[in-house]
Amino acid sequence: MLAVNFVALAVSLLLFAFFTSAEAVILASERIRVRHLAEQGSKGAQALERLRAQEDRFFAVVILGQNAFVIIATALGTTIAIDLMGTVGIVLAPIIMTLVAVIFGEMTPKILAVRAGERYALLAARPVEMVVILLTPVVRFLALAPNALSRLLGLAKQSRRLTVTEAELRMLIDLSTIEGALRQEEGELLERVFRFRERQVNEVMVPRTEVIWLERGTTIGDFYRIFAEHPHSRFPVYSDGIDNVIGIVGIKDVLRGLSRKEVDSGSPIETCMRQAFYVPETKAIGPLFWEMQRDGHQMAIVVDEYGGTAGIVTSELLLEELVGDVGDELRPREREFEAVDERTVQVDGGMSIHDANEELELGLPEGEYETVAGFVLNQLGHIPREGEKFSYNDTLSLVVTRMSGRKIERVLVTRL
Repeated sequence: MLAVNFVALAVSLLLFAFFTSAEAVILASERIRVRHLAEQGSKGAQALERLRAQEDRFFAVVILGQNAFVIIATALGTTIAIDLMGTVGIVLAPIIMTLVAVIFGEMTPKILAVRAGERYALLAARPVEMVVILLTPVVRFLALAPNALSRLLGLAKQSRRLTVTEAELRMLIDLSTIEGALRQEEGELLERVFRFRERQVNEVMVPRTEVIWLERGTTIGDFYRIFAEHPHSRFPVYSDGIDNVIGIVGIKDVLRGLSRKEVDSGSPIETCMRQAFYVPETKAIGPLFWEMQRDGHQMAIVVDEYGGTAGIVTSELLLEELVGDVGDELRPREREFEAVDERTVQVDGGMSIHDANEELELGLPEGEYETVAGFVLNQLGHIPREGEKFSYNDTLSLVVTRMSGRKIERVLVTRL
């Protein structure tokens, strides 16, 4: 009889340990990973999803199983202790069984289960689900009291949705990049997706001073000469000043008109013009990109708060915010920066402060300017001359290496 009790005690402890470990590992399982495995056809993951969807029943069965088997184990342990030690066993049995239950029924199973992780969760899910199904009538009866109390306290049952915050996603991307699950360029691409919806048009647009404009009445012949010098794919057209943009001309539209003999070299450029698309400079570039894709716009005229023309933005510029430099489809673009040596870099004056700090780690301060050229003007307080040099914060030496009129085109930056 003693041997039978020992076997029954061992079985009770094993079942107690099973419910304890199953509770720990199932609750710790990653919902996104489980959803992925379930969609791949994993039976264990599908059972795990069903358990997570009915957590009330799952908790009831786990608690019922834990308590039932720990009571059985305690009773058997007390019987064995009395058989071996007589009346002294009545005193020692609760102490011994408490230690046995904590060590072999709680701590050890949970530690081993968590270390086994996903494998054990998928293995345990189906047996637990079977127990949940078998004990459904009992669970429903036991749930009457807590459900009634919840209604009395006004605590409605909340649905559990598979949601992940942006901060959690960004942290997951960073960790995946560090641990090698994602390549560096893949991590950077995903990070750009988050930045894409945060930035505004005025941060990425081409300012009006850098745009090649066509005046209304310009002939196709004159347009060709302008195009030969500035081979862009599209040009904005204005009338009576740049603040009155009336349309956009694309080189393809001009060539199409010539091939169909709808225009000739003496025709005004507006005969090939498309309607202009206007956007405020504060518009987020994410929605703008999808809007331009949806409506077939390749260029937008950026308007400031006073109704004046602030610049232009193209679908290529917006795409670059996602995938990096793609350039104009007809014109090779000058690189925004070029490394001279390990401490020195040649930077385009139009490079944004955000990009300069992120890509080159220059540590330039933010202020009432958006570009490296704006930073230089802010520091000097005047229009610099070519070759003018100054230092910032004893960490950087800057030399204006190229000017175009009053525009700062290139700056040589050296880390001190």
